[in-house]
Amino acid sequence: MKLEEMKAHYTEFDGWIESLKGLTDSEWNMPLGEGKWSVAAVVSHLLFWDQYSLKERFPYFKEGAELDSYPDFQIVNERAREYAENTATKEEILDGLLAVRAEFHKMLDKLDDEKLAVAFKISDHHMTTGTYIIDFIEHDLYHQKQVNAVLGRTLVK
Repeated sequence: MKLEEMKAHYTEFDGWIESLKGLTDSEWNMPLGEGKWSVAAVVSHLLFWDQYSLKERFPYFKEGAELDSYPDFQIVNERAREYAENTATKEEILDGLLAVRAEFHKMLDKLDDEKLAVAFKISDHHMTTGTYIIDFIEHDLYHQKQVNAVLGRTLVK
């Protein structure tokens, strides 16, 4: 995936995030299936992992760097669910996610092909800045598809 495609994803995804502001409370709190997380919890999950990437990953992407393993996924995910269900409003979650994504846009504007090729390790996983970003783009799309499916429509970008 080229840098311009990455930038396009984040621009398009911002539109999708904005569209979530139009959800009713029942849609926002709708579970993705029996015993599954709500739309709110899934969006909060995106927020928490984006905040993690922004603070704990992107600043340390240097050639040959050896970064610590990811934190316990279950703990981060549970905090995100708890935040969505008991702490934050829909607007706080969506505005928070858009604010983090604005920082992503600034970061992407500073990248070029050479910086996308910077190679490092997270635990024992070899990756580049580009492959890390692609993983998170795929993560976005996975959850976007889930949310659209449970709502029974594709939200307009």
